[in-house]
Order: sequence, then C-alpha cells, then structure tokens
Amino acid sequence: MKLRPRGDGSTWAWASLGGAPLLLLLIHTTLGLRPEHFVFVGMFVALVWTGPRARRFAAIAAPFVFTGLAYDFLRLFIHLRGEIHVADLFEAERALFGVSTSAGKVPISELVAHATHPALDALTGVVYLLYLIQVFAVGAYLYFRDQERMQRLSWGFAAASLLGWIIWIAWPAAPPWYVDLYGAGPAVLDAPSNPAGGARFDALFGVHIFHAFYARSSNVFGAMPSLHVGYAVLPALASWSLGGRLRVFTIAWAALMAFSAMYLRHHYILDILAGAAVALAADRAVLFAQRALLDPAPRKGGAAPEVSV
Repeated sequence: MKLRPRGDGSTWAWASLGGAPLLLLLIHTTLGLRPEHFVFVGMFVALVWTGPRARRFAAIAAPFVFTGLAYDFLRLFIHLRGEIHVADLFEAERALFGVSTSAGKVPISELVAHATHPALDALTGVVYLLYLIQVFAVGAYLYFRDQERMQRLSWGFAAASLLGWIIWIAWPAAPPWYVDLYGAGPAVLDAPSNPAGGARFDALFGVHIFHAFYARSSNVFGAMPSLHVGYAVLPALASWSLGGRLRVFTIAWAALMAFSAMYLRHHYILDILAGAAVALAADRAVLFAQRALLDPAPRKGGAAPEVSV
C-alpha cells in the first residue's frame, strides 16, 4: 500500500518533505546541527504524516517546536545588544526589595538564596529543570480538554519568547550570581555562564545536569525578564477559568518557579516580575487575536460567540 497523506492538512505532510531538509540545512550552515534538532524536526514530520488528528496536534503545537528551534538563532544577534546593566539593576533591587540587616540593606532575593537546605536544593532544582516539560505537559492536557486553550498557550509561549528575547538584546542585564562572582562594576563580556545554585543540585545527586545546561548557554546577560517564570505563568493564565486542580497546580508551579529563580540565584525579584509581565502581555495579545479571528465582526441578530478566558 502506498503511503499517501489524506484528509485535513495533507498539504502540510507534502510540504514537510521539502521544508524539513531546508530547515536542517539552514541550521547546519548558520549554527551547526545537534541531535535535538533532528529530534524536533523528525517528530514534527512524523506527526504530519501520521494522519489528520496527528496533523492537527502538530499544527497547534507548531509554535512550541519552532520557538525551540529559533532559540539557538539568538546567538547570532547577541552582538547587537545594548549597554549591559549590572550595578543599576542590583541597586534597584536593593532599594525596592531590600531589608535592613546588621550588614546593611540586603535584597530579599539574596537572603532567600543564602538560606540553603538539601531539600530545597532538590525541589528547586527539579522545578527549574522541568520548566519546559511543565508547559508542554499542560499543553498536551489542554489538547484533549480544550484545543482552543492549547492554541492560546502555544502561541503565548512563542510571543513571550520573542518579547523576552527582544528585551534581552535591547536591555541586557546581569543575573545575581554574576554580581556575586564579578561584582557590580563594568560587565565582563567574556564571563562564562554559571549554574549558580544549580551546582548544589548536581553535587547532591552526583550529576552534571545544571553544569552541562549552562555550559551551552550563549547569553549570560539575559536575566531580565525571567522566561523561566514567564513560561510558568502562561499555563496558569491559559487554564485559569477551568478552575479545579489544574488551576491549583499551575499557580503552585508558577510560585515554586519564582522561588526557585531566587533561591538558585539566577534572578532578582525584578526579573521575576518582568517575566510575569511578559507572560501576561503575550497571553493577552494572543487572546485578543483569537477573539478577532473567531468573530472579526459582530453578527446582526445574534450574540457573538465567546472565547473563554
């Protein structure tokens, strides 16, 4: 029997035969291919060739896939970044969220990071490492519960990523661990990325996960906004009105992610608030677009269909 895609979206399957090799060639010539590039592209091609239902899932999940692939291209634009903010961000954090101690005014985020415990090292390490898995898991759940919400989450993820990357380039900022190691003076442009508090997780379990992850980072000065926190907030926004255990889980996860960002010394409270603001802006923009596309003009004699919030 000949392999021939049929049903809705079959054009996607045929297009993938040319688009996938071209995408891999682009990555090869600009960045260099890694195994995960083949995995992402291969999974997408497999889905669009499986059948109409799988193609629909691939179409809704496409923003996740292409955002993940696009992240690597960020390194091509790092040279365009503006002046790196080190001392001013630290001083703003201390002024807005500082508490008086015997050593002077100290940011709350610094006090949190210094109150270490192996149990907290394990919990925050797991939460921080699963920052993408949680978003994808909630997205998969929403596919079976409410596909419109999954679409809202996937496009919100793409929009928040793009907005966050633009801010990283336009307003690059040093993370707390950088100030701990290099001080608040002029930025050391060739400073390597650092796992910071994540190193305790590696030491606790005898692994090198955080070290390996941050060794590949191409952007040390991307603390503001915290996309770890932004990504955690997006599922809570997309699923908010569903209520129940899902709402409790997503809110609790976002709160844990915010705490982990401080505890592991990767972000200030200001970075966390900025990440949440980016997520909110992206979610609102996508929701507005969904409403406009579903009902671009009110119909006479009838109420407009609602898009749940």
